[in-house]
Amino acid sequence: MELMYRWVIYIGVPVLILLPFVVIRKSKKDKPHVKVANASYVIDNPKFKKKIILYKIMRVLAFVGLWVAIAFCFVMISRPVEVKTYSETLRNRDIFLCMDISGSMDELNYEICDDLKEIVNGLNGERFGITIFCGKSVVLVPLTTDYEYVLSEIDKLKNSFQSGMSQFWYVDFDYESYYYTYAGTLSDYGSSLIGDGLASCLFDFPDLKEDSERSRLIILSTDNEVIGDQFVDVTEATDLCQKYGVKVFALAPQYVENEKSFKSDIEKTGGGFYKINNKSNLEKVIEDIGATDSSDIEEIKTSVTDRPKVFFCILIICMGVYFVFSRKVKL
Repeated sequence: MELMYRWVIYIGVPVLILLPFVVIRKSKKDKPHVKVANASYVIDNPKFKKKIILYKIMRVLAFVGLWVAIAFCFVMISRPVEVKTYSETLRNRDIFLCMDISGSMDELNYEICDDLKEIVNGLNGERFGITIFCGKSVVLVPLTTDYEYVLSEIDKLKNSFQSGMSQFWYVDFDYESYYYTYAGTLSDYGSSLIGDGLASCLFDFPDLKEDSERSRLIILSTDNEVIGDQFVDVTEATDLCQKYGVKVFALAPQYVENEKSFKSDIEKTGGGFYKINNKSNLEKVIEDIGATDSSDIEEIKTSVTDRPKVFFCILIICMGVYFVFSRKVKL
């Protein structure tokens, strides 16, 4: 147990020491009184003597209750806390999910959402983020260890992909969910601009140039079908990933545009190319991602927890003692 504001105690101690002297001095001052003749009979009465003793005891108890209450007020103001220092092991790895959210990818993206949630649930200290792209790239979730938030966003994406798959079959479908993935990703330059999306995701990693020791990887879902003019093509984007040591794992449907060259570009980063056509393929992706290099970082953390409960209870009891006995003696 520690006190956050010790200086309060330095003020409180002199006040508590002086308080009894102030009360005693005040009680010794002459008060207006009425003289009564022949009072010796009352003064010598044993019953009266007991009442006087009882009065003095209650007066002392009332003062002690007030004194202790004031003392614990100072303690409460000084803020008693419990300080704990502990170490937490964090993985030195960042993972970005980079999703091509063009209409042709709805089915694949929908299928991999649950498996992505498994990947996130298996993380222990790694930072995870999500970017989506079509004509433009948007950071949906910046790198974070708040896995509950990441999982909730994956659920929203899954609902959006499901709405996209069902738009041709149902008249009444969830427009809000459907357009969730398209907000900010549409562009006049075209759609499914894979090179731009991958390069944008690469530079969403913080301290990319400064911290070369940190392990980084991108999980890219796309069919490599480009419609429009890219500023950066896939080859240039993967060259940049290779330059900065970022591994790319590409998840693709059965048909992939320019599959051979696309696969070669992806694998040169040290990652892998996977056609997702069954559950075993996804399990292989999870296994390979888990096998990538990472190191553990010991982070020292300090937690400060307020502990006023005991002192507050004592304060209430002492105030109760003061009010009870002060009324008895009419202080």
